Amino acid sequence: MAGGLFSIDRNFFSRLGEYDPGMEVWGGENLELSFKTWMCGGTLETVVCSHVGHLFRARSPYKWVSNFTNPLRRNSVRLAEVWMDEYKSYYYELINHDLGNYGDLSERKAIRERLRCQNFQWYLDTVYPELFLPSRALASGDIESFVAEVCLDAPTDAKDQSNVVRTLGCHRKRGNQFWLMSQAGEIRREDRCFDSGVRPKSLGLFDCHGQGGNQHFTYGEDNTIRNADSCVEYDDRDKPVLLKPCDGSMRQKWKFARKPYTPSAFSRS
Repeated sequence: MAGGLFSIDRNFFSRLGEYDPGMEVWGGENLELSFKTWMCGGTLETVVCSHVGHLFRARSPYKWVSNFTNPLRRNSVRLAEVWMDEYKSYYYELINHDLGNYGDLSERKAIRERLRCQNFQWYLDTVYPELFLPSRALASGDIESFVAEVCLDAPTDAKDQSNVVRTLGCHRKRGNQFWLMSQAGEIRREDRCFDSGVRPKSLGLFDCHGQGGNQHFTYGEDNTIRNADSCVEYDDRDKPVLLKPCDGSMRQKWKFARKPYTPSAFSRS
C-alpha cells in the first residue's frame, strides 16, 4: 500500500501508534503501517471501485529537511527492528550491516508489546505465503564457471526489462553475482529471474512471473543449468552466456552451492 493513500478508522490508527515520529521525510511508513495493521489484529483491503487522486507537483512547494544523510535507510532500519524479528537479518546483509543512527525505538516496541501483535513469521505464513524466502532456496551464491574464474552477472535495474546475463570476474561480494534457486525452478535475485525467452540463444533477466516455461531451470548432478533441452554455456569473459543444446562439455558446467541462503549472524555493538 502507499503510505499516504488510504482510509483507516481514526481510533484504530491511534491505537497502532499512528506514523512513527522517528521516521524522516518519507519511505518505510507504507510497510510499517501494512505490517502492524495485519500483525496487530486488522486487515488491509483493496476496495475494487475506490479511486484516489494523487497529483505530483513539478517541484516541491516546501523543503525536505533531514537530520540524517539517508532518511530512507534510517526509516527502513526502524521498521525492521520493530516488526521483522529475525528476518531483519536479510535486510541488514543487503546493506552490509550499515545501520547508521536509527534512534530510540523503545516507544515503538512498547506499542507492539502492548497490543500483543503477532510475530513476523505469522505474517509471512498467513498474509504473504507466496513470498519467496531465501531460507527456502535450493541453491544460493555465486554461479561460477568450471573453465574460468568468472561468474554469472547481471544488474536488476527495473528500467531495463531485458538485461542480458554475462560472465564477469568473480568478486565474491554478492551484488550482481548473487543468485538463488527457488523450489519452483527459478534462478533469481529479488523479483527478477533468469529467462530464456528474452533474446535468441542468450540468457536474460526478466520480472519473475511464476509460470515456469522460459523461467524454469534445473541444476543437475552433472553441474549443468538447463532450460528444456538447452544448457547455459560459457562463451568468453565479459560476454553474454549462451543457451545451446546440451552436450556435456565443460563450458556448460557451473559451480552453484546446493544450500539455502542464511545471512551471517549479526549483533549490534
